[in-house]
Amino acid sequence: MRRGGFPLLWVWLVYGFMYLPIAVIALFSFNASEIIAFPLQGFTLHWFGQVLADARLGKGLGLSFLVSVPVAALATLFGAMAALALTRYPLRGRGVLFAVILLPFLIPKVILAVAQLILLSELKIERSLATIIAGQAIIILPFTTLIIASVLVRIDRRLEEAAADLGASGWSTFRRVTLPLMKNGLTAAWFIAFVLSSSEYVLTSFLSGRYQPLSILVASDFRFNISPALNALALMIVAVNLAFIAIGEFIRLRSKQA
Repeated sequence: MRRGGFPLLWVWLVYGFMYLPIAVIALFSFNASEIIAFPLQGFTLHWFGQVLADARLGKGLGLSFLVSVPVAALATLFGAMAALALTRYPLRGRGVLFAVILLPFLIPKVILAVAQLILLSELKIERSLATIIAGQAIIILPFTTLIIASVLVRIDRRLEEAAADLGASGWSTFRRVTLPLMKNGLTAAWFIAFVLSSSEYVLTSFLSGRYQPLSILVASDFRFNISPALNALALMIVAVNLAFIAIGEFIRLRSKQA
């Protein structure tokens, strides 16, 4: 017990270091005082109401949805295509393709953002929501590819072979057999991509131009004024993201058991 207890203590210390700041933000989001300091002055939901009534934050949230929804769709679509290529076809250079897909995992986001900004400048493309969508889809593609590939490798290939033996074409086999079996993986990948897109700041700050999604607004406000309303907003974002992640993980586990 003693040998196992010491590593377990370190694990809990690491988790505490990661999540204690979030717990502090949650605590002060319900504090009645405008000063973020102990002791607490009472319980209030005023800051949540202030966030919901802020038109500027509402506009930023709307822009975030305009970015996150197409990013999730594109990343899921291309991730599915990449996962199918890696798991279903005897491709030459499969390892090279896999490495290229995973490159955004290995390259720091700042370098990717600067490289994309230079490319846009050379091509004379003005920064807009479209450039944010394209840039985010690239860095989120590895996540969706791995999620969908993990589902595809568990599908019994004999089901597809049986459909082919019964005279089904390649497209018909995919539409009637493979696609229904990978449906849960696609849904989980879409949810994860949506969460990653909505919380992405580094790449968005380089490619947004005059547009300000919610992540940019929140980061800007935190630089100049740490208001309890921002604590409330941060807690709301964390709660929504956790809900999306939980839904995606539930769908992934269901696909694993299928």
